[in-house]
Amino acid sequence: MNANETRTAVVAGATGIIGRAIVAQLAELGGWRIIAVSKSGRKVPGADEAIGVDLLDKLHVQRMFSSVSTASQLFFAAYLPQPSWIAEVHPNLAMLVNTVEGLESVGAPLQHITLITGAKYYGVHLGISAAPALETEPRHLGANFYYEQEDYLRSRSESSTWQWTNLVASHLTGFAAGNAMNLALAIAVYASIVREVGLRLDFPGSPAAFSAMTQIVDAEQVAAAAVWSAETPQAAGEVFNISNGDPTRWSYLWTVFATYFDVPLGGTRPIPLADFMAEYEPLWRSMAKKYHLINSELSELVNWRFLEFMFAIDYDIVLALGKIRRAGFVKHPDTIDAFKLRFEQYRQERLIPNFDKA
Repeated sequence: MNANETRTAVVAGATGIIGRAIVAQLAELGGWRIIAVSKSGRKVPGADEAIGVDLLDKLHVQRMFSSVSTASQLFFAAYLPQPSWIAEVHPNLAMLVNTVEGLESVGAPLQHITLITGAKYYGVHLGISAAPALETEPRHLGANFYYEQEDYLRSRSESSTWQWTNLVASHLTGFAAGNAMNLALAIAVYASIVREVGLRLDFPGSPAAFSAMTQIVDAEQVAAAAVWSAETPQAAGEVFNISNGDPTRWSYLWTVFATYFDVPLGGTRPIPLADFMAEYEPLWRSMAKKYHLINSELSELVNWRFLEFMFAIDYDIVLALGKIRRAGFVKHPDTIDAFKLRFEQYRQERLIPNFDKA
């Protein structure tokens, strides 16, 4: 790229954990005009423009994309949760199709599309799966919108000027407000409540889940890989796993969390979080007042069923990282450092208490 050239990137799902990180990564690198696309149209730090778009409405997308006709790169991190795996397919495929074809309809000179998916690509949500999971693993039986999205990109790229890359991410940490399915924030809120009531930090899952091997990826790592894929010819038409460095276990991380939040380390104790944590909503309101937090509604901060699901996985989830490293992306951040970074961010943004300044 010419030193004075500015490219236009569209980030779909820009207010989410990954989308926000991609915007920040592009802004830090410079040389990009960054368009943040989300349903709310909220401003995203680092973006040059924010557009509110209902990606399920094809005509609305085409109308709203008139201002992004120079876009050469699309980073697609939008996701619409649904009550079943089957129900997820149509809307999540439609959002991708409408975004790509909406950009094409306004004459955008697309060169590359980076799709962000997750470990459900390997069926980890259904039970024991290959560990380590290679990008060549056969697909599982049944509905999976990741497959539909990838197949669409494959079919379209054969007759288009643009290329695509699919990044398959493991369990995610990152920073975002208003996202209740947020692993780092959920753990931080849980630990903060435990400290406030003077209990020990039990792992609210089974002993098998506590000792199972797992893998975490920070949003900054995903964002760095996304930008790399958009600029690297050998990434075109490829699927790459993306995670931090080495796999870990909750049994190892839990001691770190207990130390960080200055609470006694507990043991494993399966807890129905979705049922039990509702009891602490009044406590959280009082904590919000006491510690000057910006959100006093516990149910808006954490989806406890999501955390229950995460801590009920009693089998190994490991993604093989050899392919992306051999292709040239070798960044491998430390998972503990990533958790601590996010905890500090949530303290600074007053989403969780800073007990040291109480």
